Amino acid sequence: MNRPSFSWTILAVAIASYPAVASEPIRDHSAWTDTAGNPISCHDGGITRVGDTFYWYGTSYKGNPTGIWGRKGAHLQQGLNCYSSKNLVDWKYEGVCLQFPKDGWLAQGTSHRPNVLACDKTGKYVLWFFCIGTTEPEYPAAMLAVAVADKPAGPFTFAGQRNTAEEHGWGQDLGLFKDQDGKGYLVYDDGHRNIRVDLLADDFLSTSGKTTIALKSDGRTKRYEGAALIRYKGKYIAAGSGVEGWNPTDTSYAVADAPLGPYREMGRMSEQRTWNSQISNFVYIAESDKVFAMCDQWFRGPQDQRVPIDESCQLWLPVSFDPATGAAQMLHVEQWDPWK
Repeated sequence: MNRPSFSWTILAVAIASYPAVASEPIRDHSAWTDTAGNPISCHDGGITRVGDTFYWYGTSYKGNPTGIWGRKGAHLQQGLNCYSSKNLVDWKYEGVCLQFPKDGWLAQGTSHRPNVLACDKTGKYVLWFFCIGTTEPEYPAAMLAVAVADKPAGPFTFAGQRNTAEEHGWGQDLGLFKDQDGKGYLVYDDGHRNIRVDLLADDFLSTSGKTTIALKSDGRTKRYEGAALIRYKGKYIAAGSGVEGWNPTDTSYAVADAPLGPYREMGRMSEQRTWNSQISNFVYIAESDKVFAMCDQWFRGPQDQRVPIDESCQLWLPVSFDPATGAAQMLHVEQWDPWK
């Protein structure tokens, strides 16, 4: 069976051959619609690039205006959505990439933070997400789960619950990262409110057991979720939000020379409670050598008015970084060109 190659070398060659992308700028603090003119329903997820196409995965909160989670929200689940784009501005709706069953483990609670990696070894696309309400106690004993597909837009087939490398196996807000050597990493809130990084197994279907803490909780003023990880300018940046439910928080970060550290905690990389949002992920753009942070402005509309959670505005903020000092900063801009 012929499988597509996802090696970093091939991807880099392919990227170098793509023409410059002409597009409208990313406009923050605005209502985003897809190419069919419908509101984009895609939250707390991540973006994966395959060739010249970006795939955006996120949770749909349609029909659940107040964001009810766990067992009480199980019957409101709409599935995990996927959109595609070649310019990061015009997004085509690809459909529900993972549909939740009416019974069984996945039907007992709600699922969030979908992220996908393409696995070089198997040629498969591997989706990680976390579920609240499938364990006792319901929270914070949230569990991670995995699904697999042959194509980036799915459909994904549920492969089961997964333990993390942390001693109790729990995991909550998560992100995925694939390094230049093809290895995959899981970054997550480990239930103790640390931001932890696990090396994934070669098939990306489980953790390898190798792990480190990037941001350590003190149980009081330092408590983290909203995990994200990226490689930029030869360094690794791990980040996490504070823990205040749906309320906005500032974003803290740590820097390392390798994905499994050791990490040096650097403080905050945002202001004004991340401009009334919460980080969900980082994205790297090879053509412009830029990184941006994906953030959700929970319950906030374009005029800062309260809206149903599925209408929450997105903030995609470019990140400045000095690898010599490790200083990183999100840049709050109304609009910006990701390709320049």
